[in-house]
Amino acid sequence: MKIIFLVLSLLFLSNTYAQICTEGTYLVKGHSRTAYYRNDGTHVAATSVNTYCRHYRDDGPLKQQFLIKMPKGWPHQKEDFKRCSKAKQKKISKILSSIPKFLTSIGKLKIYCSKKSNVPNNPATSSPETKIIVLYDSSFKMNTRRIIIHELAHLLWTRLSAKEIKSYLNTSRWVEPIKGFFIYNRTSFSAPDGKQNPEEDFANNIEYYFSEPKKFKSRFPKISLWIKNFSRGNK
Repeated sequence: MKIIFLVLSLLFLSNTYAQICTEGTYLVKGHSRTAYYRNDGTHVAATSVNTYCRHYRDDGPLKQQFLIKMPKGWPHQKEDFKRCSKAKQKKISKILSSIPKFLTSIGKLKIYCSKKSNVPNNPATSSPETKIIVLYDSSFKMNTRRIIIHELAHLLWTRLSAKEIKSYLNTSRWVEPIKGFFIYNRTSFSAPDGKQNPEEDFANNIEYYFSEPKKFKSRFPKISLWIKNFSRGNK
């Protein structure tokens, strides 16, 4: 009898726990997060995260906000932040309006301009959690649209559901033998640094899918199809 009561109690708690968050959201448990650096040199500050229900992707249409001062807690204190000129703002806005909405429906996007990255050969960087994109001077001498798409893809990665991430990992042949530790199981990548982790691989593939579609489809037909289906299902 005690065992039956225990099982029923666990089932009740499990159902209650599952109903905490509504459909389209998932529960993020309260936890302490230590500071760390992303592969592109972006610093993610230590913080205490409260338990909350997080929406996968429902932050509404894009609202651009051009800012001047260095973001709070920015790790590269020697980077020279400055006002984005009107010409640059116009160019950025035009680019953002041309990018598919599944990448830009993120609500408020904070955009910064800076002279040069502390990370060598880095034209831009992003902070997905705070929805920040920093564009360095070199990004305007390159294919700026391509660079912005890449950074938006980083923001999108953090907003994918667990099911979507699993689907992408299977399609792009990433294996997770130990939780949080990934191994790639393919020989070719759209960009060499895609081998670092699934997120960088994802951002590279989104970038190449829109910038070199024919070449990308020829080299990576399955990943190309995955992106196509995903983007169509999230218009």
